[in-house]
Amino acid sequence: MKTIVINATLTTVGPLSITMPIAEGQMGNKFNNFPVVTRGMDDDGNKQETGYLPATTLRGFLRRAIVTDQMTQAAADGKPYTLQKAYADLIGQDAASESKDDIDLLKMRQTREENPVLDLFGSGLGIKSRLLVSHFMPTHNVLPEVATGVRKDLEDTDGVLESLSSPDRDSYLGRSGANSKRAAALTVAKGLEGKIRKTKKAGEDIAELEAALKEAQGIVARYESDMGNMVNSSRTLTNYFALPAGIELKGRLVIEKARDRDLPMVELALNELSKRPILGAQSARGCGEIEGTFDVLVDGVLAKKISIGGWQAATVTDFCGDELAKSAA
Repeated sequence: MKTIVINATLTTVGPLSITMPIAEGQMGNKFNNFPVVTRGMDDDGNKQETGYLPATTLRGFLRRAIVTDQMTQAAADGKPYTLQKAYADLIGQDAASESKDDIDLLKMRQTREENPVLDLFGSGLGIKSRLLVSHFMPTHNVLPEVATGVRKDLEDTDGVLESLSSPDRDSYLGRSGANSKRAAALTVAKGLEGKIRKTKKAGEDIAELEAALKEAQGIVARYESDMGNMVNSSRTLTNYFALPAGIELKGRLVIEKARDRDLPMVELALNELSKRPILGAQSARGCGEIEGTFDVLVDGVLAKKISIGGWQAATVTDFCGDELAKSAA
């Protein structure tokens, strides 16, 4: 059995926005929980930070692309996946994989043989993954930048209000006015919440501030009620963090104990990524497009180069033809 190492370089065509979930009881970072890690120290001994693309983002895409392709084929053949199998293959979790009972090695080996996805990506506590994926780090430290946009309301487009019926126009204007007052009261409430935290931390009396906060929250609630069914304004400011366009992110995929069927699955997934080269969030606002190259080395020898991006099929350059399957067996 051989080891396949895939050295990858991704380039951000547009800004790259990643938002990681916040664990219960934890606080997000100042970048709206965009993943940031310390990398290196400066001459004065200060930590240097950089944003990065988490391994789970690419790994998750690869797995979903492979499994959805298999699910589509199975459904077309009249053999749709069960819910349990979909969870096991797509998420890597099922009741059996989470069991802490003694592991049946023979059954686990049989599962590996019968299910290429679980064999490569692993499942729960029982089946160890043979695919290792690194984080993708920029060649130079770079922190995510804040981007702000706005979703406009009806009155921001000339002629729209005039085209509404009189009752609907009056209803909209009333809601719009209530929303402006709601937004102002909400700003006051948030400011008071910050003051309460600071005052409480200083050990001072917060009774007066709490009374003011309660009053501001009451005003917010009143104007939300006046807005009727449309509690949220259509004019909304959007605020997110993203790594800039035009930077290189380097990472690596490693397939241990590689089998003949492993690399074709990864190639299929990379081809899907090439045809829709979007990672992360805020894709509707121009974020997430990437392009990249993947150099496939089998036991240290360059076997293939895969280029992705451009919303078209991946380009694969094979350096050893049929020898690849033989060397990866």
